Amino acid sequence: MNPGTTPVPPGTSVDVRHNGHAHLVVVHPPFAAPLTPGERPRATAHDPEAARAAVLSLSMVASVRREDTPARLALPGSPALREHLDEVSVAVWGSTVKITDPALVEDGLGGALDDEFQAQRKRFPDARIVAVCERDFGAAYLKVLAAVPGAPDLLIEGFGDLDTIGDPRATLAAAGVDSGEAAAAYFEDDTDDEDDEDGGAIADFHAFLHTLTGGALSVYAHEERYESTFLVERTEQGENSIDAVWFP
Repeated sequence: MNPGTTPVPPGTSVDVRHNGHAHLVVVHPPFAAPLTPGERPRATAHDPEAARAAVLSLSMVASVRREDTPARLALPGSPALREHLDEVSVAVWGSTVKITDPALVEDGLGGALDDEFQAQRKRFPDARIVAVCERDFGAAYLKVLAAVPGAPDLLIEGFGDLDTIGDPRATLAAAGVDSGEAAAAYFEDDTDDEDDEDGGAIADFHAFLHTLTGGALSVYAHEERYESTFLVERTEQGENSIDAVWFP
């Protein structure tokens, strides 16, 4: 924590107007053929030991205080109390690691998600790494970071209007999506915009992320995949990130 600050105590309510989540997905080679937007990923056994190792590798986590029995993959809930912000869910399916950690939620000023994305990118230079933050504290904010071998890093972020650094089409191509009609399905029609330099705005973020992550972020009825949830002790960096973003 910063000098002179006091941690937000357990039992403190999170502002009901504050909700959001952040995911980090690491897909190791060899890579499977890319999923189409409507294609459901194959159910693969979850590895709890690898999930525990993954959560302990995070810069926001000092130790694990409790490990719950693996449960079916579900959409992240909205945290109501301070202690809910110390719950980290991790799934490891074969070569795919999916981490959901509220300490990685950002406020649009950079920080936790960027830092963890870069740390994982350095640790696994041959992997596909995708980080996503969706936050609404009265104004909706979206951030997507993607590192796909064979393409420049991609950054998409903004409140309402989104700015793009990188080329989403090149990112998809490096992930195995052929250019042309297959790639065009992800984008808005930009044929009349001669000044567009990024290949058109993404029309369907869910489909785009589904393909890049092999369906790791998609959740289905009658879900067959499992994940582990951990109650963690935060590092100073993790505590500071939570305090700054969730209790400004």
